[in-house]
Amino acid sequence: MKRLNALISFTLATLITAGTISSSWAGSDKEELAVAKSIIDKSGITAQKVIRKVQQEYNGVIYSYDLDDDKNNVYFHEIKLIDIEADKKIKLIISIQTGEMVEKEWNRLFSWFFEDDRIVTAKKLATMKYSILDAIDAIKLDESALLQEIEVEDKQGVLFFELETIDNDGEKDWLVDANNNQIIPVFKK
Repeated sequence: MKRLNALISFTLATLITAGTISSSWAGSDKEELAVAKSIIDKSGITAQKVIRKVQQEYNGVIYSYDLDDDKNNVYFHEIKLIDIEADKKIKLIISIQTGEMVEKEWNRLFSWFFEDDRIVTAKKLATMKYSILDAIDAIKLDESALLQEIEVEDKQGVLFFELETIDNDGEKDWLVDANNNQIIPVFKK
């Protein structure tokens, strides 16, 4: 019985410690994002400016944006696009402090067996002449909010952008229909 009680006590202590660590990490993410927002406010290198610059300098369709950090908690803008004509999938890493290109990767789109869903989606967006900036404009992003992530999705015949923002009220998810530029209501659990 003593052994069982000791095991239960140890297990509870471990769970409580893990919960404390997890919640402190979660708070840390919000603090890191607040610092990133402060840096972006000072530098003026917003997601919208970076996306606009990439659209001007590169052919192709931007299908993904992410405010990402590396293992040193240094934040940067990550943009992914597909240039159908050049047969390339491109990933760009851009500094939030200077707007300089930190890294550029590209891969060929070619596949013998199937066409990647991203390529199909990029072709649809190019035909529609709808861009990631249109989706950002549709949500009327407040200056106090930070744009964290954008992905394009094509589900059940509905092409839409999924956006994630954070502000003083917490994280918010948005869906913007690329067919009519309307916001699709997101249900909360």
